[in-house]
Amino acid sequence: MTDPAFEIVVQGFQFCEAPRADREGCVLFSDLTGGGLYRVCSDGAVETILAARDWIGGATLDRDDAVLCSGRGGLVLVRNGIAKPILEAMHGRSIIAVNDIEADAAGAIYGGTIDFAAILEREETPGMGALFHLTPGGALTILRDDVVASNGIGFSPDGAIMYHAETGVGIWAWTMRNGVAAGPPALFAKADDCDGLAIDVEGGVWAAFWAEAVLRRYRADATVDRVIALPFPSLVSLSFGGPDLMDLYVTTGGNAARPQAGGVIRIRSDVPGLAPHRSAFSG
Repeated sequence: MTDPAFEIVVQGFQFCEAPRADREGCVLFSDLTGGGLYRVCSDGAVETILAARDWIGGATLDRDDAVLCSGRGGLVLVRNGIAKPILEAMHGRSIIAVNDIEADAAGAIYGGTIDFAAILEREETPGMGALFHLTPGGALTILRDDVVASNGIGFSPDGAIMYHAETGVGIWAWTMRNGVAAGPPALFAKADDCDGLAIDVEGGVWAAFWAEAVLRRYRADATVDRVIALPFPSLVSLSFGGPDLMDLYVTTGGNAARPQAGGVIRIRSDVPGLAPHRSAFSG
């Protein structure tokens, strides 16, 4: 596959994250640094789903079409522009922020905490974050408490492996036992610059590399079979959508020279993606 043509779905934001195609063919996305959760449809009109929420790095569609999203202070469930807190603390300590999240087949959530206050406000080295599993009933399990910077999460087609991108280290592979990730994980691919990821039906792991502004597709044996460079300051996160699941939505980020280059682009994959699971926190 040669580098595919791309289509700009929406642009003019700062640093976009959390792409997610819905049942109506529209795409949700966030502006991590500019704030807010948005939805864009085929006519190009942008709807604000949740205004002024900072640091949204991930979102899932819930089973009743509400949206579960991350951000400053933890996880919230969004319906009609109102955010209901779902997870605000761990072991009695307030959460600074949650970054990428992903639902599993049972509707539970995997996610990672991150110290965006240190990174974005104080420009300091952040403290370690936690990779966690949260059930709709509220059962919380910490899988790791030493994550450098938690990013993309996805599952193999057979559900046997969970992939987790740790920026600064690489992509980890967790074995799923009885439907839950069980450690210790194996380092699937060393990749300092990795960010969001998505999985296709062949078990290919697509990863965004934000500083390089490329996408890499890893085969299930961890060999790289393609690298796609795109003309944006950053490539941040990605998700499959469309009627045939061959639309790959990629969020982009700007920089000092191009501050409003953040948005969503669409490319056509030659391999269908896996449909993301829906979370189940609406009750």
